Amino acid sequence: EHHFNTLLYFDETHLEGSTDSLHHQMQPFEGIDENGEKFTLENMHGKVWLACFYSLSDEHLAKITERLLNVNFKYRDEPDIGLVVFSTKPDQDSIPKVQHYLSGLTKYNLNQNKWKYVLLDSANMESIQKQSFFIQDLSNEALYRLVDPIGHVRGLYGNTEYHMQSIIEDIALLKKEMDLKKFNQSHEAR
Repeated sequence: EHHFNTLLYFDETHLEGSTDSLHHQMQPFEGIDENGEKFTLENMHGKVWLACFYSLSDEHLAKITERLLNVNFKYRDEPDIGLVVFSTKPDQDSIPKVQHYLSGLTKYNLNQNKWKYVLLDSANMESIQKQSFFIQDLSNEALYRLVDPIGHVRGLYGNTEYHMQSIIEDIALLKKEMDLKKFNQSHEAR
């Protein structure tokens, strides 16, 4: 029998984390993706995903992209693990600009639609960042949140090499937790 650590759950009153999974689930949202198609929370249901907050006009875009490519490369052949970028400047990040950015990343994605770029209207973006992801200010740097398959925030990260390594390890823990739940459910059904 294997024992492994599990990730904590985060909400607006437990920014240090809690073991109680009943605290918080993300609120629904609706935006458009890089193809101009509707994108909602339901698109990520059942997947482990990293919510990323930055803009294509970010002065550190090359470094942000490089760090995310490392995370993406590690899980490139896992269809149930993805990255969703929420543009912090949707009025500046047009669909053609986003498509051009993502086209440079396609060689790093084994599975299509692995890296999504979502544009929300500014009111929806502000509400989502504060109420679902517990981010008060996005003016300084890219931020990341790890989300489990049912919409719980399970990790809070900044944009450093240390955080990127933690993200890679935490995704593995969350994936292991997800696989163990599936295994247990299949054996209970027998």
